[in-house]
Amino acid sequence: MNAFIVYGVLGLIGGVFYCEFTKLNGFTSFTTLSVFHTHYLMLGMVFFLLLVVVEKNFHFVDNKALKYLLFYCIGLNLTVVMLVVSGVVQVLS
Repeated sequence: MNAFIVYGVLGLIGGVFYCEFTKLNGFTSFTTLSVFHTHYLMLGMVFFLLLVVVEKNFHFVDNKALKYLLFYCIGLNLTVVMLVVSGVVQVLS
C-alpha cells in the first residue's frame, strides 16, 4: 500500500514537472517527459493497487515474491530516470 501511495505522488509530480518544464522552455513537440508520469501512474500506482487487492484474496507475497517486487521497483525507477534524462535533453536541445 505504501508503494501505491509513493508511485501515485511521484506520478503527479512528474505530470506537473512535464507541464511546467516544457512551458517554461517554450517546447511544443513530443518529448519522453510526456510519458514519465504515465509510467509511474500505470506501472507503479495501478500495479501496486491491483497487487494489494490480489494479495488480500490470495495471500501469495512471501520472501521470494518480495525479491521480484524489489527487482520490479528497481527496473521501473531506472526506466523513469532514463525517460527524464532523455526528455530533459530533448527539451533543452
